[in-house]
Parts: sequence; C-alpha cells; structure tokens
Amino acid sequence: MADRRALAQGGARAIGGVVGIAIAAAVIAGATLLPLSGFAISAPSQTVKPVPADQQRVCPGPLLALAADAGQATRPSAIDSFSSVYGATGADTQSRTLKPDADTTSNDQAPIALTATTPQGATRPPLFAGAQVQNAQTDDLAGLAAAACAEPSADSWLVAGATTLGQTSLVLLSNPTSVDATVNLDIYTETGHVSAPGATGIVVPAGAQKIVPLAGLAPSATAPVVHVTTTGGQVVANMQQSFEQGIQPRGVELAGPTGAPDRVQTIAGVTVASLAAITAAQSAESVGVDFPSVRILVPGDHDAKITIGAVGEAGTNAGNSYAQTVKAGNVAEIPLDNLKDGNFTVTVRSDVPVVAAVRTSVIGTKTRDFSWFVSAPAIGDSQLVAVPPGPKPMLHFANAGDADAKVKIEPSSGKAIALTVPAEGGANVAVPTGRYTVTGADGLEVSVSTGGDGQASSFAVSPAGPLAAPIEVYPN
Repeated sequence: MADRRALAQGGARAIGGVVGIAIAAAVIAGATLLPLSGFAISAPSQTVKPVPADQQRVCPGPLLALAADAGQATRPSAIDSFSSVYGATGADTQSRTLKPDADTTSNDQAPIALTATTPQGATRPPLFAGAQVQNAQTDDLAGLAAAACAEPSADSWLVAGATTLGQTSLVLLSNPTSVDATVNLDIYTETGHVSAPGATGIVVPAGAQKIVPLAGLAPSATAPVVHVTTTGGQVVANMQQSFEQGIQPRGVELAGPTGAPDRVQTIAGVTVASLAAITAAQSAESVGVDFPSVRILVPGDHDAKITIGAVGEAGTNAGNSYAQTVKAGNVAEIPLDNLKDGNFTVTVRSDVPVVAAVRTSVIGTKTRDFSWFVSAPAIGDSQLVAVPPGPKPMLHFANAGDADAKVKIEPSSGKAIALTVPAEGGANVAVPTGRYTVTGADGLEVSVSTGGDGQASSFAVSPAGPLAAPIEVYPN
C-alpha cells in the first residue's frame, strides 16, 4: 500500500513538472508573439562646437643669396625687398614678421606670417589670400619670383630645384606656429632616393625660418624632388632656385608645394614663350635646362605608365600629348616638344600616384628667366585670389569637367569680370594688381602668372583647409 502511495505521489510530481514546463513555454511564446510597448533609454550626449582656429598664411620672404666669402659659402643673406598683397573677407587680418634663420648674414628681412581671425560660429573659413613678388637685379642673381602666401602643413612636396653646375637651390622652411617643428626631408633624384645625413631631425623654431641648402644633401642633382614632413609645429615649404651660367644670371624662382601624390595632376596656366629661340639653342644630342619639360616622381613601389596632355587655353595653340613609363622611386623629366608660344593646361595621368610640376624658360632682349608651375587641389565655389604687383599679371583657369564654367571675378573695388571656362579646357584673363573674389569656379584649378620681356613667374591658388567640425560628446 505504501509503495502505491509513493508511486502515485511521484507520478503527480512528474505530471506537475510537465504542466509547469508547458505553462512556461506558453508564456515565452506569448511574449514573442504579442506586441510590446516601445521603451528605450538613449545615452545622454551634447553637441560641442570647437572654437574655429585662426587661419594662417606665410609669405616666404625675400630672395636669398649665398655669401660670396668661401668661409661663409652656406650662409644666405637677403637681397633687395619684396612686395605683397593680402587680406581676408569677413575677418580681421594681422601680420607679423618671423625670425630669420640664425645662420643668415642679414636679419633685416624675413617671412611674413598672416593671421585671419575666424568669426565665432562660422561654418567655413574666411576668404583669405596673400601673395608676394620680387624682381631681383644683382650681378649674381636676377629674375622675377612670385609666390603664394601658403597655409602651413605637416606634409608637402617640392618638385623643383637643381644642384648641378650653376644651379643653386635652397629649401625654405617657415614655422608660424607656437611650437618647434621637427622636419624630415626625403629627397629623390633621377638616380633614386637619396640617403643624406642631416636631412632628418631639422628643428625649425616656433615663429622662425630655417634655410637648408639642397646641395649639401643632394649634390649634382639634375632633377630633385623633396618630400617635407613635420612633427610638432607645421611649416610652409618653398624651393628657391637660381641659375647662373658663367657669370651671367639666368633667372630665379620661388616654387611652392605641388599637389600630393595622385593619379591625375592638373597644372593650370603653363606659359610657353620665346620657344623658337630656346629650340635653336638646344644641342643635337639632348635638350637643355631651358626647354619646357614636366618633372615627375613616382614615390611608390610600382613603375608608372604616364600620359601627359598639353591643351591650349582658349585662343591659343591646340597642344600635344606624350606617353612614357617612369620607374618607381625615380624622378624623370619629359620634354614638352612640338608646342608653340602660348598658355596651356598640362594634365598628367598615371596608373599609380605621382607628383609633378612643369618648368619653362623665357629669353628676352637682355635677360633670361624661368618659371615653375605646380598643381593644386581644385578650389570651391568661392575663392579669394591675391595678385601681387608684377608685370602683366594674369589669372588662369583649368576645367576638367564636362560642362562649361561661368566664372565671376570681382575685384575689391571696380567692375566684375565674367569669364567662360570651356569644358575639358582652360581660359585666362589679364587683371591688375589687387584682391579678387572668384565665384562659380567650383572644381576648377587656378593659377596666377606674371612676366614680361625676359621675366616669368607663377604660383598656384590653393583652397583653404577645413574648419574644425562639431562633435558629439558622450559623458561617462
């Protein structure tokens, strides 16, 4: 009897367990099938708008000559003086002089640092621009040199210069920031990468300029390219190149940074002049330094298949095209032959990223000069352009798009200029010295040239860097 009761109780417990499991399963199934009211807790956050940083530009300062005294052969000194034009729209602008290089023999001139204070709450940088020009006329150094007052950067490429016989090249490093900048120079030439003691760990003091003679790092280089990188503060890098043949000066130029490595490099406003005289002076074996050419570096590990197109700006020669393979890690110079005098847009296309610039020369009745033309990012819809007081200044526009661009060029005072830039082409307009607000040029590359009889110079117009963007902050 007792065994039967125990068996009955065990069976009841088993049945109760099964029933409990069934009820739990039904509850779970119901929870998954019945709609539940929405309920969520969002993490608290706050939108913080950083105070926009002031916009900075640096004009590279006066041209420099190496001291003639053999004991001071690497000590540069300023010659003559330069003229500048600068300003901003909708922002206050201040200027200050940077400290010259401590190794220079003259401290009477130095680069100019410009600052535009961005208004509180601004969503874009102020329109801000500056440029300088200098016409040097000495026994050892003569020519026209114009340059943009550029924004400091931690990474830039100088595609210019030479250190062969008669060529002098100086790397100008200007630090407008409040902290010292440590600069490394990676140098490439026609023979490859150069391992040069003294090219790394170069300290540019805060608010000062440092001059580095390129011949001390890469002697006898026909076609150098210098990659400038910094830690700490940022710098504005320029290449001053001068040429003297025998005892006759053959020109001087201040070349700014060219565009970062890319598969397409567009160079606006390349001016070819007195080409007949230059061609007549070339030897049968090879072209000389005066002949127009494109300098190209392939900084990566793969050879580049290059195509170069030179298209005349509206109303000039139709241009030409060129193709060549350039070895990785090497610098090549490709002559621009079969052209005529005029203004051109030069486009370099490659299957791997490259950097590029164009060099041309001019022969006048009494003097000679040369100019470097560099690429730059396309500008936005609105851009301020500074045109310094050089001879016959001109604005150049390159349009890589498939539609004509209607550009308005408005001076700070006076009548606006309307210009149509054809699709896949270029255009130019002569302008007086001053500041110009350019609108309708979104996606166009822009440059400024100046020159006359036996004189030439040019610089690219670069868009401003972005302001600090609002960020979401999530407190702990």
